[in-house]
Amino acid sequence: MLREDLGDGLELALAIPQQAEEIYELVDENREHLRRWLPFVDATKSPADTRAFLAEQLRALAEGRAFTLAVYYHGKPVGLVGVNRVDATNRVESVGYWLARSATGHGLMTRAVRRLVDLTFAHFPVDRIEIHCAPGNTASCAIPERLGFSREAVLRKALRAHEFSDDRVIWGLLREEWPG
Repeated sequence: MLREDLGDGLELALAIPQQAEEIYELVDENREHLRRWLPFVDATKSPADTRAFLAEQLRALAEGRAFTLAVYYHGKPVGLVGVNRVDATNRVESVGYWLARSATGHGLMTRAVRRLVDLTFAHFPVDRIEIHCAPGNTASCAIPERLGFSREAVLRKALRAHEFSDDRVIWGLLREEWPG
């Protein structure tokens, strides 16, 4: 899958270094919106940083360690979604995502994560998918809840983004629980 149309203007595309400029600009425009929850934001200082990240994601895909998809809405990038950790021994993957402020509240990321889960269970040997969120990030936590993930644990002070230290809620979904 290089690019997939999910309908109603929403598309997913394999995130590649050639998208570095537009993805960097999106991060830069949304720094205040994103930095509260995501530690990578302050370290992303130029398109070169984004290009290096996207190149590493392609290496990770080739090695079966991770993969990242760009989320487009009406032809413009609005975020990223991907598998950011693969535990092949235990057949567990961890999903992460972020979305520009202007694209929130439309169900876009829920649809993108739903498709990612479909792809993961269809094409990868995993039995479990996890999503980790700070409990105060209610928009992020609503996504796994909507998709039928179970809230399984809270790890205290296990999520650090800049000067903030938060708990980490772990949401889990087993292959046999997924209706897709």
